[in-house]
Amino acid sequence: WFGVILGFVSAKADQVLCMHIDVVLSDTVRSRFVTDPDVRALFRSEGLQLQGYPLKEINTRELEELLEKNAYIRTAEVSCDVSGRMEIQLEQCIPLVRIMPEGRAGYYLDTEGAVLPLSTQFVPHVLLASGHINPADKSRGVEQLQEIHRFCTYVAEHPFWSEQIVQLYVNRRGEYELIPRVGAHQILLGSMEQWELKLRNLELLYKQGLPFYGWNSYRRINLKYTNQVICTKR
Repeated sequence: WFGVILGFVSAKADQVLCMHIDVVLSDTVRSRFVTDPDVRALFRSEGLQLQGYPLKEINTRELEELLEKNAYIRTAEVSCDVSGRMEIQLEQCIPLVRIMPEGRAGYYLDTEGAVLPLSTQFVPHVLLASGHINPADKSRGVEQLQEIHRFCTYVAEHPFWSEQIVQLYVNRRGEYELIPRVGAHQILLGSMEQWELKLRNLELLYKQGLPFYGWNSYRRINLKYTNQVICTKR
């Protein structure tokens, strides 16, 4: 009898139709590159008829591979149950910094360091890195992007710097400059050598010096030299 029951259940399962599709998107607060309608539109564009068709005829792995071709989707998991419900769980890429090379629209780097194209439907509020950035430069390009990614990861996770630093600029000499949210001053970081120490020195200036002298007293703050903060008055 047990074998008969299993056979009956298996036969019934083979007849289950896909009656409902749920799209579950991760972290929609930080990333909204992909929407539920986008997923359904992708299936239609590929000529995939899912609802109303037997689940046994739907290759869920092929659906996952199709979804993961989207630059904004990190992982896709498709599952079905005996009620005829299909669930599509999508983990989106999280943008970290917008890279805007001199004279070009640019792209994003996500939290994993992957390149994301610009989107027409979602503009995230992230750090901007601009100026003389050239990833095609064989001697310097890849290293430069890695430096920017490490720095922006630190800034984005820091409670103070995530609010204060809004832009990273690479000048013609390849030196890094910081654009603050508060204060009409330019911050010259120089190279990325010991940048954490440089930021700690700047934080001390912000907490102990600028409240006394005034946030707009200086035109330029130079952090290039280790253990020195050189301020140029207006």
